[in-house]
Amino acid sequence: MRGYVYNVATRPPHRRRGYSRACMTALLAWFDEAGVATVDLRASTDGEPLYRGLGFRPTSQPTLRYTFPR
Repeated sequence: MRGYVYNVATRPPHRRRGYSRACMTALLAWFDEAGVATVDLRASTDGEPLYRGLGFRPTSQPTLRYTFPR
């Protein structure tokens, strides 16, 4: 099973406070509990470092992918 994150956005005055990281960490835990094997998303250049830091890796498409270690 595959998950997809469609849109993550934080208003500019609230950026760099860990909100997106906290949401994505909780979402990845939820996907993991649901048995999802991989999660795809498309990241902006501003957001890409966050997602790479969470374990997402590039694919041959303009998509980053997270694969749960099993």
